[in-house]
Amino acid sequence: MTEASDTVVDVRNDVLEPQDRPVPEGWFDRVRHGEAWRSMFRHPHLDTPRGRALQSFSNVFLHVYPVKVPARVLKVRYSWRLGYIASVLFGVLLATGVYLMFFYTPSVTSAYGDMQQLRTGVGFGQLIRNVHRWSAHLMVLVVILHLVRVFFAGAYKRPRQFNWVLGIVLLAITLGFSFTGYLLPWDQLSYWAVTVGTNLVNYIPVLGDTLRDLLIGGEQIGQATLLRFYALHVAVLPVSLALVLMIHIWRVRKDGFAVKRGGVGAFAEESTDVTPIASVTAVTNVAADGRRVRLLGVVDRESVTAEERLTDDTVFTWPHMLVRHVVVGLGTVAVVLTLGVLFAAPLRGLANPNETPEPAKAPWYFVGLQELLSHFDPLVAGIFVPAGALITLIALPYIDRNPATESRYRKVAITIFSIVLLVALVLTVLGALFRGPGWEFIAPWQHSYLEL
Repeated sequence: MTEASDTVVDVRNDVLEPQDRPVPEGWFDRVRHGEAWRSMFRHPHLDTPRGRALQSFSNVFLHVYPVKVPARVLKVRYSWRLGYIASVLFGVLLATGVYLMFFYTPSVTSAYGDMQQLRTGVGFGQLIRNVHRWSAHLMVLVVILHLVRVFFAGAYKRPRQFNWVLGIVLLAITLGFSFTGYLLPWDQLSYWAVTVGTNLVNYIPVLGDTLRDLLIGGEQIGQATLLRFYALHVAVLPVSLALVLMIHIWRVRKDGFAVKRGGVGAFAEESTDVTPIASVTAVTNVAADGRRVRLLGVVDRESVTAEERLTDDTVFTWPHMLVRHVVVGLGTVAVVLTLGVLFAAPLRGLANPNETPEPAKAPWYFVGLQELLSHFDPLVAGIFVPAGALITLIALPYIDRNPATESRYRKVAITIFSIVLLVALVLTVLGALFRGPGWEFIAPWQHSYLEL
């Protein structure tokens, strides 16, 4: 029997937060050792394994990360940081969107004038609008690329099936987020792009007319539509996206990273080939005099052989993962700022329901569907194809029973997905670059009708 002394715990606490602290030398040291600082930051910064773990446990921002991650996750090629980049872009959209809200009124009589005022009379107004628009476009693109990467990596398989479904929901919300914001400038480009997009709802059997009236609030796009899109864009969809994103990130942490690895630690794979070794049983009892004692029972193995000790190939999130995320975040912000400086967000003439521009195109992320409508029946191209694709994507992790994640064992699934992806890409390029007035084929080097 061995005695478990309570003083051991006290000593460890003293090591983490020593009572006899050195005398602060500078003003910053005095602040860090003051009562106010220690009330906000529960643990001192210690460059030890346990100190790094405590940094994650006690920090509200770092707490969304696991304490340790597989070393392979730190490599750029593992995920290209697409999920994190999408989150950074969402943060940029929130920050710039709040700024724009101070100078915008959701009214058909003043919305376009507010856009003009942003260009000429508001400090950094045009730059903020440019950054906001480019962030929206890039977020749609990055979320799609993230979805594609997850599929090719096989990261949607058990136990991550539901997180894949959450990713599809995030893609749908992102598209709705960008689409509702498209109308707010109330110019010819936004008005007719939204008109083309909302007309697709008419093809839904039975409920088409009702859903379109509910969406636009009348027979045609007007004040009710602008107000509803504004409410969706600044309140409903951002809150929905933030909530689902939090659950999505939490599930990434709980389900584990899609990394094939062995070793030991929180991310070690379970092995079905178990060799009986020493079995150790720990039982804690209370002695008659009130002292805590621990009984250790050891059962010897059948034979004694040399074993290779498994290594833990995980690293601490703080600082390894955090440093990389800070660099990627700053790089993302630098990219959208550069795009905002170089390319201005378009603003065409005031929206006019009686003057149809040629060509009237949907936003680029829906223009592939518009191209498909020019070749097939609207019910098939506008409803059955997108609905079937959405249902298939949601059900994919439950339909695909193949447990393998390597591409060489998933040739059929990858081939089918690649063909569908290629068709969608070709339709989008055709609709965005090669279609002109009357939806006629026009080469982009002759005249470009691309609208962003």
